[in-house]
Amino acid sequence: MKVGALVVGIIGGLVALIYGLFGYAFGSLADAGEAGAGTSLKILSVGVPIAALIGAGMVMAKPIIGAALMGIAAVVLLLILGFNFFSLIPVVLLAVGAVLGFLGSREVAKQPTQST
Repeated sequence: MKVGALVVGIIGGLVALIYGLFGYAFGSLADAGEAGAGTSLKILSVGVPIAALIGAGMVMAKPIIGAALMGIAAVVLLLILGFNFFSLIPVVLLAVGAVLGFLGSREVAKQPTQST
């Protein structure tokens, strides 16, 4: 399950990063509103997918921390990007990766046997 969490997390993180870069590019449109709204959107739209990719990379060594990073990234992406078709693709991939990571933490590590 850890390998599945790694693969799904990397795919979800890359899709979220592409979607976030579009948000970064069009973040200047949010500058017309409240002061500082565009800056926080730009930082979150790139920072959260990077955190998701870090979590996907950590899921093999420390599955609980990696799964928590992917789960938090999925929730934050849903909050900042809204509920639409294009934002649900990375959110669902990261959420599935987080669930697989948490389930992978319950796997017993295979210990190599020494023959004498």
